[in-house]
Amino acid sequence: MRITQQEIARLANVSQATVSRVVAGDPRVEPEIRERVQQVMRQHNYQPDVRARSLRTRQTHLVGLVLKRTPEDLQGDPFFSLFVSEILGFLSSTPYHLCVDIAASELRQEHVYDELLRTRRVDGVILVESAPSDDRIKRLQSEGFPFVLVGNPGASNLPSVDNDNVLAGRIATQHLIDQGYTRIGFLTGPEGLTVSHDRAEGYRQAICEAGQEPLVVYSDFGFAPARAAAQKMLATHRGLDAMVVLDDYMAMGAIDAAREAHLPIPTGLGVVGFNDTSLCNLVPGGLTSVSLNIEEVVRQACGKLLRIIEGRADGEEPRLIVPSELKIRGSSTRDRKAAMV
Repeated sequence: MRITQQEIARLANVSQATVSRVVAGDPRVEPEIRERVQQVMRQHNYQPDVRARSLRTRQTHLVGLVLKRTPEDLQGDPFFSLFVSEILGFLSSTPYHLCVDIAASELRQEHVYDELLRTRRVDGVILVESAPSDDRIKRLQSEGFPFVLVGNPGASNLPSVDNDNVLAGRIATQHLIDQGYTRIGFLTGPEGLTVSHDRAEGYRQAICEAGQEPLVVYSDFGFAPARAAAQKMLATHRGLDAMVVLDDYMAMGAIDAAREAHLPIPTGLGVVGFNDTSLCNLVPGGLTSVSLNIEEVVRQACGKLLRIIEGRADGEEPRLIVPSELKIRGSSTRDRKAAMV
């Protein structure tokens, strides 16, 4: 027979209101009392009735994440696996759970956000891959719906957590310049995304200061599109000796294109990626990559979103910048005696 909150309160020697606050994750409950109540709940295998609680509080305790990718884009990409797992890890110590959807097309995005706003099936949303004019943000703002953007909000005063991607693009490019590369291209993501624009802007700044000619090529996300774009870059620009690539997964496509063109890494082509994922270990000598400190980005973004949902974000600075760091490995260091591929 299912144990009730009244019985838990009696066994833990607290009020039923205290049990309700423990179930809801109220931080005002004293740790000793919370542990006592939770111990009784564990002993009797008590599971809250989520549907009944949602009707009472008008909260689902679900956080939404809508990815602007196709399932094919996500296959093999370790960044989003890490991103989602970090969110799950953060939420595991809270009453909240994660609801993930994908919406690659504009029509699908419109449908997903219409449904989220109409049904209120989540309490708030984590946004990724923003654009300078982002209809998702406009809709959420107009509805007063809680959200946090992982990305650059531009001039808007929006709740956001991000890296300085202009600076990240600069340091990645400057490293290649310092290594003696003289014809450096930038293979970036889809045009219109702020992350593509910002990293390309940092690249341009460093290239122009070094007196080189910028070369920016846009590509769809993923290994295969990046490989095709890199093949075209190498065939069209014969003197190209290095590439900055928007992320590690795309960088692997560029490295494969270099291999097909018989360009050894790093002596024939230096490569720098972003995200510092597990893919860096698959390149002999390692793939140089900009670490975005994704664990801290997720921790800050999730914490900010929950405070907004619970009305505890008053007085906070809306935008937070998490520092990034270049991790130098063999794919970009020209002083190596032998090629890596």
